[in-house]
Amino acid sequence: MLLAALMLAGCAGKVIQPVAAVPEIPYSPLLETANTPVPSLADIFVLTPAQQTEFLTYYNDPSRQHIAGHRRIYRFLSEHFSGFNYQGKNHTATQAFALKSGNCITLAVLTKALADIVGVDVKFQTIVSAPLYSIENDFMLSSDHVRTFVYAADFTPEKNTIYFSTPGIIIDYMPAAGDITGPRISHSTFVAMFYRNLAADAILSGQYAQALALLRTALNYAPTYGAAINLVAVVHRRLQQESLAEQFYLYGLEVADSKATLIGNYAVLKQSVGEPEVATQLLQSLQALDEHDPYLWYSLGLNAVKTEQYQQAIVFFKKAAAQAPYLHQFQFELALAYFNNNQPGLAYSSLTKAAELSAATEQQRYYAKLEALALRR
Repeated sequence: MLLAALMLAGCAGKVIQPVAAVPEIPYSPLLETANTPVPSLADIFVLTPAQQTEFLTYYNDPSRQHIAGHRRIYRFLSEHFSGFNYQGKNHTATQAFALKSGNCITLAVLTKALADIVGVDVKFQTIVSAPLYSIENDFMLSSDHVRTFVYAADFTPEKNTIYFSTPGIIIDYMPAAGDITGPRISHSTFVAMFYRNLAADAILSGQYAQALALLRTALNYAPTYGAAINLVAVVHRRLQQESLAEQFYLYGLEVADSKATLIGNYAVLKQSVGEPEVATQLLQSLQALDEHDPYLWYSLGLNAVKTEQYQQAIVFFKKAAAQAPYLHQFQFELALAYFNNNQPGLAYSSLTKAAELSAATEQQRYYAKLEALALRR
């Protein structure tokens, strides 16, 4: 289901700081020589002539000319594309238009493709939301969420009224209760995110050369994009190129804004090459980070539980619970980590909080667990 929300963003003056030079991306023969075809920007964002005609027929219909252009885009999407879902595939605009489905990034791609045809400006923003986890081929996957701001191209300011920015609407899936607004991202970062998603699909299929070609393109658009850097390192580790993987982790830790996932996977690498002390130090360094993404800490906690590092899991789940104290799942996982760490009293306390926060349909299950746990205290 699509959501359109009214938006009037404020802005403030800011001092422009000199931009520091970005270190060079580590050289990797595997990355440089990956020559499998990758889609171009036109492949991603351009619709077929027939699709453009269908949209323009709707957009230019005389009966809709009283509706602002950005709202016509929303209405077209809402009326013609009800099949978009958070679990969908990564499609280009042409594919999304034809299949009427795709994930949230696909919806953003299609929205931009439509807006470009009629000269409407769009911006992108990440949303910190409950990710959908799956485990495939030894990878734990989590999904991203992006929404699109579509601005009023034909906006005429009213007399004696001050506007801080051009009004517009947000095109998104129906938001969930746990969603947290993330930062705006540039067009180049959004493009890199799409290539990164395609690379993740290639990795799951074991097509590592294809994945590296896509990731190289992603880094061409956004050299400091941490998620792409992380995947480059992951692919090198899969190909037994641990030294190169480490170089990319170190590069990512130097340039990326978000470092927690990089540190967590770097620790996995160090553990795999027989350096558990370094791995432990890396995981301990995560405790000092303050990245505001409860689902990130939740994911790291699940990874720690998977390797039976319950004390680390407790740290991560506590961070998640502190940042989103209204979500019972975090308290439940914290309770399990306490229990596995031989701290039944604290496990009981967290499980009690989980029961208090949960819906009525969940509470009975929690109370049954509390009764069982009470016998072990």
